[in-house]
Amino acid sequence: MSYNYLDYTNPSTLNTYPPVSQDQRCKYLITLLVVGSLPPDTLNYNGTNTIYPNIQLISKNETASLFTVGFDSEYGNHSLSLGVAPWGQINYDYSCKEIDISKLKAEPNKLFFTEYTNFASFFKLEGLIYPLELSYDQNLYSITNLENFYYLVKFKTASFINSQNNQWRVDINFPGSISLPMFFSNYNESIPKINPNEIVDIQLRPTNQLYSEMGFQYGPLTTFKSTSTALQTQLFFWDMGGSLSLMAKPLFGTPGNLTYTVITFPSIQSVNYSLSYPNNNNSFSIGFVNTLSTNIEYGNGILDGSPSLYNYYENSTLFNIYSGGYFGLKNYASKYLSYSFQQSNEEIEVSLPFPFGFVWGNNSYYHINVTKLSSFHSMAELTLIFQEKISGQQIKLQNIQPISLVTNFTAPEINDFQAIGIDKFKFIVRISIKSQWGVNFLTIYPLLQKKIIIKHEQLISGTIYDGVWEFTLNGLIEQYERITIATLCDTYHSFYFGSLFSINHPSETISLPKTNLKNFNYINDLKGISFLYNNISATNQTISNIMFLNFTNINDYKDQTIGLYLIDSKSLRDITYDSYFGSGGSLNEVQQNKYYFAEFDSIKNQFQIRFNIPANTIPGRLDFILSFSNKVHIFSPSLLNNYQLYVYPENIDIQGPVFTSIIKNPETNLGWLITIEDSVNGLDYGVISVFGLSDSSIYNYTIKPSNAVRGDKWKGDYEIYLPFQSSSVCVSQDYMIRFVELFDTQGNSATFIKYMDLSNFGSDYIRTITNPFIYFYDDPTINTISITCKNEILGTDLIPPKLSSFSSSKDQLDVGLINSVNFDFEIVDDLGIKENQFPIVYLSTKNYETIQCISRNMTNFNQSTKFRCSMDIPIGFGYPNGILLSVYGFINNGGAFSGYCSQQLLEMNFSYFIATNGTFTLDQPYIKSSNQISNQGGNLWIFGRGFGLNSTAWVRYFDDTGFNQCVITSIYSSSLLIERIKPTNHSFTIVIKTQSTMSNEFIIKPVEFYFNYTAPTSPPLPTNPPKKCLGNPECGGVNNGYCNNGIGCVCYIPWIGEDCTSKVIVVPQPSTNTTNPTIEIPIGGGNDPKETNLYKSLISIVSLRELDFNNKQVKSYSFEKWIYSKINNSTNKYFATISNKNNIGENADTNITVILQWFEKNDTVTFAGQALRMNPSSIKYTINITSYSFAQNLNHLQLVMSASLQSSKTDDICSSKSFGNTSDGDNSNFMKLKVNDHSVYGRFIKRAIVDNKIISVENNILDDSMNPISDSHKSETFIGISIPFYNYNVLVDPDFSIIIDNSPSSSNDENSICTSSSSKLSKVQIAGIIIGSVGFAAVIVISTIYFIRKRKEQQTIINKMKRVSQSVN
Repeated sequence: MSYNYLDYTNPSTLNTYPPVSQDQRCKYLITLLVVGSLPPDTLNYNGTNTIYPNIQLISKNETASLFTVGFDSEYGNHSLSLGVAPWGQINYDYSCKEIDISKLKAEPNKLFFTEYTNFASFFKLEGLIYPLELSYDQNLYSITNLENFYYLVKFKTASFINSQNNQWRVDINFPGSISLPMFFSNYNESIPKINPNEIVDIQLRPTNQLYSEMGFQYGPLTTFKSTSTALQTQLFFWDMGGSLSLMAKPLFGTPGNLTYTVITFPSIQSVNYSLSYPNNNNSFSIGFVNTLSTNIEYGNGILDGSPSLYNYYENSTLFNIYSGGYFGLKNYASKYLSYSFQQSNEEIEVSLPFPFGFVWGNNSYYHINVTKLSSFHSMAELTLIFQEKISGQQIKLQNIQPISLVTNFTAPEINDFQAIGIDKFKFIVRISIKSQWGVNFLTIYPLLQKKIIIKHEQLISGTIYDGVWEFTLNGLIEQYERITIATLCDTYHSFYFGSLFSINHPSETISLPKTNLKNFNYINDLKGISFLYNNISATNQTISNIMFLNFTNINDYKDQTIGLYLIDSKSLRDITYDSYFGSGGSLNEVQQNKYYFAEFDSIKNQFQIRFNIPANTIPGRLDFILSFSNKVHIFSPSLLNNYQLYVYPENIDIQGPVFTSIIKNPETNLGWLITIEDSVNGLDYGVISVFGLSDSSIYNYTIKPSNAVRGDKWKGDYEIYLPFQSSSVCVSQDYMIRFVELFDTQGNSATFIKYMDLSNFGSDYIRTITNPFIYFYDDPTINTISITCKNEILGTDLIPPKLSSFSSSKDQLDVGLINSVNFDFEIVDDLGIKENQFPIVYLSTKNYETIQCISRNMTNFNQSTKFRCSMDIPIGFGYPNGILLSVYGFINNGGAFSGYCSQQLLEMNFSYFIATNGTFTLDQPYIKSSNQISNQGGNLWIFGRGFGLNSTAWVRYFDDTGFNQCVITSIYSSSLLIERIKPTNHSFTIVIKTQSTMSNEFIIKPVEFYFNYTAPTSPPLPTNPPKKCLGNPECGGVNNGYCNNGIGCVCYIPWIGEDCTSKVIVVPQPSTNTTNPTIEIPIGGGNDPKETNLYKSLISIVSLRELDFNNKQVKSYSFEKWIYSKINNSTNKYFATISNKNNIGENADTNITVILQWFEKNDTVTFAGQALRMNPSSIKYTINITSYSFAQNLNHLQLVMSASLQSSKTDDICSSKSFGNTSDGDNSNFMKLKVNDHSVYGRFIKRAIVDNKIISVENNILDDSMNPISDSHKSETFIGISIPFYNYNVLVDPDFSIIIDNSPSSSNDENSICTSSSSKLSKVQIAGIIIGSVGFAAVIVISTIYFIRKRKEQQTIINKMKRVSQSVN
């Protein structure tokens, strides 16, 4: 006796670290094939420091045994021998390396933030020799191994939301409570800081603290606006009582007026909610706090008393479930009902709403009856669970015995496993399986994503007992866990990825090919990223763009698949992605379909990626991912600034269309008149479904702008009226809108689902973040109406419709072919069949895979109505056990419904079953899907089944009359590659032909790229007309200014004015007014120290007015309360709000933010593209006005300001005023008020920033209508700044100066007022204090006006003004 020992262990795994940094033991796995005439069942071992050896026999045949030996070991060099005593052995040397922490060095990259990852960063761990997973505090962050000693850390909200430190610490844990710390700093550089005054218009929906849900899991909703003009994603967290922090989502608006929403998970307990946001102190502030509790809409319970489920077998494999007996079920309200069957720790479930299973009754009291195909032979008992998951009510039947219990069973075997990488992160997997009882289906279990079911359509050769299965897998799935084989006798057998599978392939494991990135270096490999277009205005249009990508070691990447994926707010919403829980998730199948892939340009030696930028997304940096494998992803914010892509849409719209008005039962109609609005993108299409709460009748309404009774796609009225005839037999009942989904022209959706399917809860829940009922949360019954029937039949027995015939056009199918089946049936009822209610034929398999065929009426709805439905049967559906038929959803005019399960159809001698156990054709070509192809043409992968070497591909383009043959370059049974698809902007059709048959026609819609972007141009801005130079000497002389022909006098600093003879005076910074944005500057008498005359200049905002197109006042607002905050020593901020009614009658707030900045020295600022000179001792106002609800679109706003100047001297003095155009090139108006030798000089720029566009505005003197108070020692004027109709926000810009003139005012001046015919005035030159106000968008009070009305108070005034002047000086 002798044995040969064949080792298939990877030698690199015998010298290693412990698998996780905090472990103190290494783990090993040896693969050994022992060949001999008597293959052993176990092995003998002998070794030093070998802990917990696990010797497992994987497979055995007549000549060999395949073993794996797993064991642990402590640090050090050790040896192990394995063999079959006494017939030899094989020796192994292995080493468990202790990590030398002193040699480790963490190299953190910069911290970044995206909506996809939350806060995150990369780091490299230098000093490692072998791969290592890291141990860390999983409550604070997650760390993912990215290969080549790179790691990605994602911070969870709990790690930073309460942090008061700009440095965030990450600890890598090692044995002995030792940790290696890393510090990530300057998180506040990756996101904009938020000032609390920038969070406005906070609205809780509903407004009451105890909220009744409109639909299940529709918790309270909070919306608020951010007036921050930061062009980047702004971060807000909604904290739920300290237990959960949810990220607020942007909805719509513009920069500076952006509405956010955040959903709140409903809680029957009272919970405190608050809003957190990053502040200027390297921490997070807590804002709006409220207390809420929710009356959760579970719906009424469906169990009546103690109902029972009954089951019985008929006709061998028919297994019937019936809720009959004395007690039935009650209170049905459009929920999904779940039927699940548990066997061998596996579960098969079908979850469907009405009418599936409903055989008798109405929603108040009913029975269900369903039939399931069961195995004739089975290895285990069956447990049935009937469940209504929302309320949690269920009925369970356990220990259901199979018809025949299998005892002689051999587990299935995988004889071969191949995985072939084809293109764009896709793999073809081919598995050869031998199974004694036949394969029912395969299940692939990713670690994080939904399971993948492989059905009989993927059987490409052999039989279900010994055959080959072929299918494609997504290579971007981070980790696949196992493959489970389900047999036809209801057993389940799992094979794990990474494990051995067959003695015939001892060196191979179940695994997908790995991407070889050849020492990828995140920092140094990328040589450059650039774009065809950058700094793009993606306003109301999708922009096609090209990324150009280069590497320092380009030859290492030429054959590498590189995917681009956009992770801006709009793109993430399109795939229903959300990062509410933790710091992001893994890439799923939907996301993979949104990838754009790189093409290598061999001429320019670089990659290029064509992609589309969505319209109206968040302005600023547009974040993206570059993917190289299932684990290696580069997030764009981690890259250099010059690698970033920037977009600047003028509008933001990530919300679907919403309801703004709902009228129930308008006039004599029964139903709803609904107004749907989408002011930016406009409505594209939608559906609204109405449900009868007594008889489960369903009415579906298609919504599109052409169906509106009035209005357009931006705002339209739609009739949701029920086809109810008062003269006919009917039933009184409530009707409920149970489902709404509306899409705008850019693909944004708003969704409402009364009761979600909890088997698909995650996706449905995210879809409903934007709810079309957002403005109606205070009325949870807005979606319900009551209809009273005058001809209702009362007191009769509940007799539902009856089925008089039911037939199928086929009773046996080869489901390997493409089949169509017709079903014809007739129902009768003395009360008449309810109109427009269409029964559904259900087709079910042994696995309870269920498809439905919605019928159409072939005769009029009457006491007898015929129906038909037709459908194509999916390839492989029901093989080999057959297809059960059932039909449900018959409703009569008396409010009763009925249906028939397969068992009942059998008992009535109707068609109930389609056999599929005959021939199963394997070579029928069928196209199921394809990869994406653009309108630029190129190569196209087709996925399906039945492809072979004799297959040919044919294409028909838009203008073709027939098909033309294509070139196939790669072909597998489940996929093939077609080359040289020609460029086309239209959909085209592909078919696959063989010598004997043809596939289905498969339509492909190409991704459209149009590289025609042109940057928007601004309309021409106003310029001042030519002006004659004034003064003697001209422009004050050569030291004061010069004459610019066509413009006028251009003054040198510090001179100012039309003739450059006024001079700026430097004064100390005035004291701050903390009540309102008022600046009061006391002014001395001039250069003469003996001068006792004092002056005071005051400027104020009088009102904000809405005017119609005839300039007639519609509304007027004053400002009573300001909120003050200090920014720094020279800058202060003021905030005020005015309220108005919007078009749906809600209060709509307009917010005014004013920033006052004092300039001590000369400076230049820019407003609306205009450079403006700020003189010493000047004050600048920056004012932002948010959206305003105009009464009419033709109306406009006018900001009314007043300016005045007064003197303490009242005798022998003159005042005057003037208004005109400036001449120093700033294209503004000026206003000048003059008292004696002092003047107020105001500058009003003729432009504003309206909805992020620079436009022209008009400035007008309003003295004729406003009645200013002026006399010889005081001059006052009113100025109106006209603001055109706008949507989101406005910035406007006046500024003012106080100057001393070279001659006093006299009766010769324009608009002068004097106390005497002459004045002896001093000849001092004018000095002034400039009060500049740049950036104006709301109502602002610049100063307080003090009036001198009585001559006898003159000396008191002089004394007070002297004291003020002395305190300033």
